[in-house]
Amino acid sequence: MKSFKPRFAQQLNSNQPLRIIPLGGVGDVTKNMYIYEYGEDIIIVDCGVGFPDDAMPGVDLVIPDINYLRDKINKIRGIIITHGHEDHIGSLPYLWPQIQAPIYTQRLTAGFIKAKFTEHNLAKDKIIEVKIDQTINLGNFQVSFYQVSHSVPDSMGIVIRTPQGLIIHQADFKIDWTPVSGQVTDVGRVAQLGNEKVLLLLIDCLRVEKPGFNKSEKSIESSFEQAAIETPGKLLITTTSSNVSRMQQAINVAHRLGRKVAVVGRSFENNFQVARDLGYLQVPPGIMIAPDTIQGFEPRKVLVLIAGAQGQSDSSLARAANDGHRQVKLKKGDSVVFSADPIPSTESAQNALVDSLSRLGLNVYYSAVNSELHVSGHAALEELRLMVNLIKPKFMFPIGGTFRHMKAFSKMAQELGYKDTQILDAEDGDVLEIMNENIKLAGKIDVQNIYVDGLGIGDIGHVVLRDRHKMSEEGVVVVVVSVDKHTSQIVSEVDIISRGFVFEEMAKDLLDEARDVVKEALQKHPQKISDWRFIRRIIEDALDKFLYKSTQRRPLILSVVVES
Repeated sequence: MKSFKPRFAQQLNSNQPLRIIPLGGVGDVTKNMYIYEYGEDIIIVDCGVGFPDDAMPGVDLVIPDINYLRDKINKIRGIIITHGHEDHIGSLPYLWPQIQAPIYTQRLTAGFIKAKFTEHNLAKDKIIEVKIDQTINLGNFQVSFYQVSHSVPDSMGIVIRTPQGLIIHQADFKIDWTPVSGQVTDVGRVAQLGNEKVLLLLIDCLRVEKPGFNKSEKSIESSFEQAAIETPGKLLITTTSSNVSRMQQAINVAHRLGRKVAVVGRSFENNFQVARDLGYLQVPPGIMIAPDTIQGFEPRKVLVLIAGAQGQSDSSLARAANDGHRQVKLKKGDSVVFSADPIPSTESAQNALVDSLSRLGLNVYYSAVNSELHVSGHAALEELRLMVNLIKPKFMFPIGGTFRHMKAFSKMAQELGYKDTQILDAEDGDVLEIMNENIKLAGKIDVQNIYVDGLGIGDIGHVVLRDRHKMSEEGVVVVVVSVDKHTSQIVSEVDIISRGFVFEEMAKDLLDEARDVVKEALQKHPQKISDWRFIRRIIEDALDKFLYKSTQRRPLILSVVVES
């Protein structure tokens, strides 16, 4: 990679504007990605994923649209990652192969990214660890950092010095004076920057509606301990898979109360191992057990860290709730702690999972019944006011929240004396131009959601087109199952309809066998299942395996579950 000498000092009076283009993260909590462009130089801040909602069937992830960058790849000097949450790093394995620029971030985040690249068979030599007091020169951009508290260690604010002025990019943060990681937001450094005439502050606004200050992350540990004391069986704790602070507090509680700890779920296991290997987790010897040994311990001697905090239907916790997990079997007397609030678009999924667990007779702890189980990693109202007053920017751009959060942030800023014209009102794809200490909206690029569905990355345009193509190539099989809503048992013959899949003369025997496969799959789950999405997944997974084994074809399988 060619090195670039910083040129901004010589070009302060140039007529070239600085362009800032959000490709994700504005009006949306996830999918964060921001483009900074000056002349022949581009830097990118963050590269996150979004998560599908109920209107996106078959979609696994949503990633930013980088079509704008395709003819500018040779201008990209680097990608700077603020911290290790999925909505800030999750798109890298899908988008970096097209960009292949150096990635700059702190040690733990670099470890998370390297693990992802290993899984995707990508080279890791361009993942560059930076120190918090380091400065890097990327063409016309000079970039430095400062430490902030968040729910994952090694989170940082980004200082971007450009020919058009000083920009601060402050993604997720909070003001926590006693964080589990010991990494306190460096308000002294922030105040110094505020004396340097900051032109623009991009700042996370997700919790602007929450008055006052957040509680310290350390307050969670006592809630975990109380739940563990009240639970005569296994205690399961689910949280964001990169929330290393919660992992540490769970381990602390388990150690004090004599429980063994198992980590279940691929994302959890990967991040746990990275954090442990790099020294961000302190794990007492002899406390960890393998997931497949859980059944060999007394339930009251086990604590399980498990993936599925957002209610994902394919998560380890969802499978355990529906008796579909091989290693985690839930029984009355067990408890589940949700130590994460749902992100927008996942509320219904988390609620459905809480219902499923409650129906099993488990004690379920979640924010609606116990507000002490989760402390936000995002600055509340007074923390935002403090940061704004320290930085004293001329302009502000609220990011990382929905439009309602952006509106609430604007109201807060105006109460601090800012004019509404100083609070930027933009959305994904808007082109912001900065010139001579003024900012204007200078057009819009077309951005759309790019879907990752396991078969490809945005190569079909929309999941409906994917389904149509699959039906044209492989056919479609529709399964209709009538289920007793009280017992979840089949109450009538399974109806299977095939179109464009197999020849008529062989269809009858094959579909008769397929009906038996559906019945057998549901009989393996004799208890009541309240999550119909899980029943559909059971049916579709079983049929997919059977039909492929029988025909070497994979038709589109649509299951319809009818309550009776």
